[in-house]
Parts: sequence; structure tokens; C-alpha cells
Amino acid sequence: MRKWNAILTLLILVLFLIHAIAGGFQLFGLSQTALKAVGRACMILILVHAGIGVKLTADSLVVWKKTGVGYFRENKLFWLRRISGFAILVFLALHLLAFHGTGTGSGYRLPWFTAGKLVSQILLILSIAVHGISNMRPSMLSLGAAGWRRWAVDILLVLAVLLFFLGAAFVIYYLRWNVW
Repeated sequence: MRKWNAILTLLILVLFLIHAIAGGFQLFGLSQTALKAVGRACMILILVHAGIGVKLTADSLVVWKKTGVGYFRENKLFWLRRISGFAILVFLALHLLAFHGTGTGSGYRLPWFTAGKLVSQILLILSIAVHGISNMRPSMLSLGAAGWRRWAVDILLVLAVLLFFLGAAFVIYYLRWNVW
């Protein structure tokens, strides 16, 4: 199941990159391509990934209950991964609620885009960063990537640039919507 989850994670990452880059350009006002189908497919895969995560977490909790020891302090990274994944689900729901507007001939315009929506989108980006960084090692190992450590800084750099791009896109869109 873990191997399938790793493959699923890779598919989610590819769809997320496509959706995020296209959406970022759209928020900057440089493109009118929404790629909603890619976003929907990504969402379905995320829900399957979350379901697998819930199953694996439940299995771990059953073992912890049987043994009588949870080793919470020793398993902080385990809980960081679960909590950040849950945060992504919460902020993803807010993302879906925030971007329910329709595209127009001149670009994408929401009925309203408040500071609260901006904050929820920035928190989505941060939760994706935490979840991605904390899960990079087990994902790479599950996919059989030997010598993944030499790529770690490159992967983190690409992730940082992408997440900065997305954060800037949300802020620029907010400013365009509310100020300009």
C-alpha cells in the first residue's frame, strides 16, 4: 500500500505543478487558462491519498494501543506529517470555496476576494511546504530513488521558488482585486 501511495504522491505532485503554475499565471493576469480539470483530478487523487493516510494512521494507532506505548515524543515527525496533511485538506476546502468564480473574456474575476481568503491561500501554501518537506525523504525512498540526498537541495529550491511564485500570485491578485 505504501508503494502505491508513493506513486499516487508523484501523480499528485505532477498535477499540482501543472495546476499551480497555470493558476499562478492566471492570477497574475498573464493567462486565461484555468485547467479546472487538472485541479479536479488532483483533488480526487488527494482524497485517495488522504484515505490511505487515514488507514495507515489507524493501523499505527491500533499497534500503539496493543503495545500500550505511543512514543509521542519520538514520533513527532509522524504527527507533523499527519497534521500538515490534515491542514492541507482544510485549506484546500477553503481554496475551493475561494475560487468559485467564473472566468471572463478579460481574465479570472471572483465575486469577492478578501484578506481572509488571501490568508487562507497563504496558509495552504505553507501547509503544502511543511507537508512536502517532511515527506520528501520517505517518498523518495518509497519510489526507490537511490542517492536522493544529493537532489534534496535542488528539490527544495524548486519547491521554494514555486511556493514563492504562488504566494506572490495570490498577493498580486488580492491587490489587483482590492486596490487597482
